[in-house]
Amino acid sequence: LGDVYKRQLDMETIIAILLSIDYALIIGIISGHYLLTYPTIFQILDDNSAIRFQRKILTRFFFVLLLFSLLAVLITFLFLERSFIIMAGVNSSFALVGWLSVPIMNLARDRNWIKTGSFFEKLTIYLTLSIFIFALTEIIRISLSN
Repeated sequence: LGDVYKRQLDMETIIAILLSIDYALIIGIISGHYLLTYPTIFQILDDNSAIRFQRKILTRFFFVLLLFSLLAVLITFLFLERSFIIMAGVNSSFALVGWLSVPIMNLARDRNWIKTGSFFEKLTIYLTLSIFIFALTEIIRISLSN
């Protein structure tokens, strides 16, 4: 009976560590993007090149966030309780909306729709901040639940 309990405890610990690493990667990707990539882009490249680079990287940025968020959904679906699944699902939906918003934002900029482009730019910033806060909150929840 003691071995079964130890294995169960070890599995819970492994799941908590995997999920914490996943959310830590999300936080790291967002932090790296906004603290390292963006400032460097606009310091080194001219405005046109920086905007072209930003357009390319932003779609990939949200796609990577979506992949890691979906990994969190999978882990929580298989091993954790419902509240963790809901939070991971909300986080994934934010990443999906961000990923889908970037092409619309780029189209609005191309057509000089200033209000629409500005709205989607602010939306992507809000979504990124929300994903960051959700990931941080989940790391805290995971550490407090174990």
